Amino acid sequence: MLQLPRCGGGKQSLKEPSAKIEMSAHGSVNSATSRIIHIIECMREFFFKDKNSNTIIRGFTPHNDIDCDPFEYFRLGYAFSMFRNNSDLLSLKGVDVPEEVIKTSTLNKVDMIINDKLESSQPNPAIHQLLTDESLKKQQQLKLLKGLTLKADDLLWLNKEAHDLGYLLDVYHEEIYPDKFKNQQMPYMIHQKEDGKIEFAGKTNMTEGDMKAILEQRRAIQARIFHKDNIWHCFHFTIKGVYGLEGGTWGAKPHYHYLSDKSGLSWEELIQRVKSCDLPSSSVHVVIDRG
Repeated sequence: MLQLPRCGGGKQSLKEPSAKIEMSAHGSVNSATSRIIHIIECMREFFFKDKNSNTIIRGFTPHNDIDCDPFEYFRLGYAFSMFRNNSDLLSLKGVDVPEEVIKTSTLNKVDMIINDKLESSQPNPAIHQLLTDESLKKQQQLKLLKGLTLKADDLLWLNKEAHDLGYLLDVYHEEIYPDKFKNQQMPYMIHQKEDGKIEFAGKTNMTEGDMKAILEQRRAIQARIFHKDNIWHCFHFTIKGVYGLEGGTWGAKPHYHYLSDKSGLSWEELIQRVKSCDLPSSSVHVVIDRG
């Protein structure tokens, strides 16, 4: 199944969040009316209501988010997503709750969930060594990651440890579409169901075959780059890879590829290849198990 809103190039259903939340790294609320400053700096929100199917599509799309605090990016993204969901549910039920009350209760809930997770789990040893041992060579890094599966707690700790160690986070989402589709009106969203049939939201002059082809032929990469001075660790995936639709035993599972400053690419080359959706795949697949 492939399902993503369109990102990059052409008409988009992206708009900036209307609410702001400002939070400190320790979880205190500094302003009830402006609490999502970090999210506005680091994320884009899309919102679309399809009148024909009476459905609402909401989500967040990374887009050249540079020099973010890794832990706050994770924490506030989680909080903002939960805030939007809670607001939508209350609205559907006809319950009128002040927005600031929803924000405050949502943030408190998220901090409680995250603190409970951190207290009941430990950093992944391989990821901990990867982030802390700057002497590791390329093959040693790959050996650490070989056969590794990252669960939700591991991803939380990855962002927490990166924050504690002084790393910043860059998040890219890049897509390149075949030239033959550049003059066509693409819908806001295309969804290929498990039976192969296509669903879409928004106006388009594309046929179902066109939409299926663009999902199969587009190049799309999302990269999360943790960096500090000249050290960087890049976890990246293709859209097919994150759905477990690539070839081979490991390709059949949702996974990241991994590159680092030891991989033979300069920082400038890394960013250029991210933007051209041309990152080299690694022999090691880091499996993602979100539970």
